[in-house]
Amino acid sequence: MTTAILAIDQGTTNSKAVLVSTGGEILARGASPVGIEHPQPGWVEQSPKRLWESVQEAIADCLAASPKVEILGIAISNQRESVTIWDAATGEPLGPVVSWQCRRSAPVCAELIAAGHAPRVQVLTGLPIDPMFPGPKMKWLLDRVPAGHAVRLGTIDAWLIHCFTGGAVHACDAANAARSQLYDLNRQAWSDELCDLFGVSKSALPEVRDSASRFGVTKNVPGLADGIPIA
Repeated sequence: MTTAILAIDQGTTNSKAVLVSTGGEILARGASPVGIEHPQPGWVEQSPKRLWESVQEAIADCLAASPKVEILGIAISNQRESVTIWDAATGEPLGPVVSWQCRRSAPVCAELIAAGHAPRVQVLTGLPIDPMFPGPKMKWLLDRVPAGHAVRLGTIDAWLIHCFTGGAVHACDAANAARSQLYDLNRQAWSDELCDLFGVSKSALPEVRDSASRFGVTKNVPGLADGIPIA
């Protein structure tokens, strides 16, 4: 039987799945759109559930077009700087995906710049203070969670890993963490200083792993066997 890698590209407007044989041949492709909402001028958001549904639909399309294969592993590429929040116990979303395009955190960013924090943030993260980055968006999401919820925050790779593993793993890769504006590039770890500055609970953030790490295995994903490594 042909062996292959299932590559997922979760983008801003659609999710794509590609089966690539271990010999490098593209065996099949699938895609599914993801809706984008603009609840008010400058705000851009998506549904976490719809995003995951679109990934499942892309996988189903891809597998339907493919010869029979043994999937050795799943790879993930995703839209950067978009973030979401979900209940740590139930896995239910507690807010939207706040898109990298969204400007809702512009007033907070302006206040931080005016207070003189920009040089220090750039030293730690390599990034300017800007509404594109997740730090202040995460604070916006946290502020709207009802009391009594233990929460998980994450970039889109973290949300997908949560979904692929049936909620067993809360982790992201270092490349996504490095775009969060909460990650100290020098120490290669979440920064207490930055979390305090942006008002984000470090305990809600995912474990950071190298991009080529093993992130867990599939569980209860329609169309896929349990136990496929996510790497």
